[in-house]
Amino acid sequence: MAKSARKKAPAVATPDAKPSLGSMPNIPVAAVFSFLKDQRGALCWTLRHLTQTLNISEQDAQRVLTILKLQGYVSETSDNELLTTASGEIVSGSKPPRFTRECVDRAVPELLERMAANNGDRNADFKITQAVAFGDFLSGRANCQAADVGIELTPREPAGGRDQVNHFLKQLRGKSQFLNIKPFEPWMSKRSHRRLL
Repeated sequence: MAKSARKKAPAVATPDAKPSLGSMPNIPVAAVFSFLKDQRGALCWTLRHLTQTLNISEQDAQRVLTILKLQGYVSETSDNELLTTASGEIVSGSKPPRFTRECVDRAVPELLERMAANNGDRNADFKITQAVAFGDFLSGRANCQAADVGIELTPREPAGGRDQVNHFLKQLRGKSQFLNIKPFEPWMSKRSHRRLL
């Protein structure tokens, strides 16, 4: 004898029901922290800033924001604007915006010249295949932090490991205090950025 299928009663919201995060958005933590880092020089920001910078839906942004509030990285003002807390500034690795945007903007073309020279050198250990710059220098504010630059490398010969990559990126950066160069990760080209290669 076949069993009769029981229909599950639909969930009904009650006044005492607590909000649910639902499914967690598939957004890397590093991307979220890069957003918080960008906000260091802003007095306040909105959910719209989060959605536009990370290029995510409003629903995902709401979930991210809920987590940030629970962690104590973000607080809300009486005007429904958002502030990054001191804890949020620390965890994101942000620094007070002490550079002029013009200085950072000048450092990027200088980096492009070094990347082109490297890619033209057949004896270089790596070929740079992708590069993106992001950070608060894209916001239009007068003062900003050093630009973050994600660089994807392809070894010309068998790779020597992480130390060799880090050494190469450090050399590529040179003595510029206006750039933070790091290995490329896919989220870097999904958030707001400036494509360099």
